[in-house]
Amino acid sequence: MDYSTDPEAPAEVAVDSTPEAVTTKETLHAEAHSPHSVHTAKRQEAAALLALWSALVLTEGTVRFVLSNPAQDLLPADRPPNMLPPILPFLAALMECIFGLSGVFVGVGAAFFNIHSRMATLVFLITQTIQSWFVFIIYVFLIPSYRARFLEAPIFPFDSIGESRWFITMGILTSVALCLALQGGQFAFGMRLFAHQSPPGKASAAHAAKSAARGLFWNGNMVLAGVSTFIASILLLSNSSGNGSSSRLSGVFAGPPHVGVFPMVPLFCGLVMTFHGLLGMAATMKPTLLKALYWYTAINYLYMYLNFTILQLGAIEGGGPPQAAAFHSGLVLLTVLIGPYFARQAKLSREETS
Repeated sequence: MDYSTDPEAPAEVAVDSTPEAVTTKETLHAEAHSPHSVHTAKRQEAAALLALWSALVLTEGTVRFVLSNPAQDLLPADRPPNMLPPILPFLAALMECIFGLSGVFVGVGAAFFNIHSRMATLVFLITQTIQSWFVFIIYVFLIPSYRARFLEAPIFPFDSIGESRWFITMGILTSVALCLALQGGQFAFGMRLFAHQSPPGKASAAHAAKSAARGLFWNGNMVLAGVSTFIASILLLSNSSGNGSSSRLSGVFAGPPHVGVFPMVPLFCGLVMTFHGLLGMAATMKPTLLKALYWYTAINYLYMYLNFTILQLGAIEGGGPPQAAAFHSGLVLLTVLIGPYFARQAKLSREETS
């Protein structure tokens, strides 16, 4: 068909190939990939991640604050020696709410409204460090240590106080990894925001080495969580005889965050977690493994979510503790994400220095 005489023929699209148009396109492309634009994008990313981490810190702090029962007598005169002073968990929960809120304000302001101040971020980092260590010591170490120290009888399903204390210890180690990903992750993204609030600098080999160290650290943190979860399951399975079966116990085991009725589930979950951490460490040093790490991250997240939330807690007769489900769902997400994120950052840092 001769389109030159057809009134319904499609119109030709004129392409401006003049030197002026080509120059404009090249300028726009250069501006989009300029050091300043890349630096701004990194700042926005760090602020958004700080906001996410801080929101989950605030959620945990809020639940803990309510559970601390602030209306009670926080300094009882007749407190027995095996009872932790009520004022300690109260103060720790209050502090977690404070640095959770301040992190939300700093992160949301910078990410959503481009309102940010390097001094405000620095103040947040200093206060967050002091408060988060207090919270970490009280909730991760002191409270479960008090429980283990003053055990008067074995906890289910164990036959001895010694085995019970080992199980509680595995819970402490897993809590260290999960809470480190939460509170330590909030600090890490606050530091990234602080770094990107200054003028962009030239990438260096030292910067790439630090990024690789972060990738190894956070993926190693997952290995700690996985190994302690695996050992906790071994302890449960070795004491399942006479207390149900290896598939389901007749009662509830509780060495937070290990709470539930299925002793075999943490075994597989711990193995999956450990491999995920090791794969993340390998991908940090060998970027060709990153794609496999991304896929495996989704698998690990599913296993951890089921083990620490709906599968174990939902199977408890009469209903499991809802606050545990709220805590664990957020902790699992952040613990799974932070390792692969920094493994990818290690790759990007190397590319910037090359």
